[in-house]
Amino acid sequence: MYKVFFKESFFGLTDDSEILKNHQDVLIQPDKNELFSFVYSYLKEDSIFHATLYHPDLNLLFSHFQSCFKVVGAAGGVVRHDGKILMIKRLGIPDLPKGHIEAGEDPQTCALREVREECGLQEVRIESPLPDTWHIYFREEQWHLKQTHWFTMACPPNQRLTPQAEEEIEEVYWLPYSAIDTVSPQTYASLRPVLTEVKERYEK
Repeated sequence: MYKVFFKESFFGLTDDSEILKNHQDVLIQPDKNELFSFVYSYLKEDSIFHATLYHPDLNLLFSHFQSCFKVVGAAGGVVRHDGKILMIKRLGIPDLPKGHIEAGEDPQTCALREVREECGLQEVRIESPLPDTWHIYFREEQWHLKQTHWFTMACPPNQRLTPQAEEEIEEVYWLPYSAIDTVSPQTYASLRPVLTEVKERYEK
């Protein structure tokens, strides 16, 4: 199943017919034109939605879904140390360091670069991958679908944290695992599964 966020809303793409029994806003085995109309009818609404798209061939369904957008790639990291994770605050909103993948970069290289740039860390290394996230946004008169690759990371202690002002980052700080549930409602919906995964994986 794919879960694609749009602000506080999301599209769920699935090949599991059992899921359809508990959902009302459903499109079943659409062709490309039906899917396009369905998706954009929701994106034009102001209200929050949880819409489901079903097809027995999930790869085909997601391929058609992607064709509705300009697909872009990004990567970011969840830096862990001593029972805490590294958070940033951008435009007043708790966030995780991340950014667009540049030409010639792989996701791991991008994630490390973004963490270093946005947080001021000099030494950091990747531990393991986390599930990717997908979200939709509108920019420059075009709808985009962003895939963000996530990784847990480790860093030596006592490094100076410096927020990247040119990226409108106001603060870099350590957040205890125990406080993730408090911060999660304040951040972006697409980040919440990442925070939940980290908390469940590492909190003791």
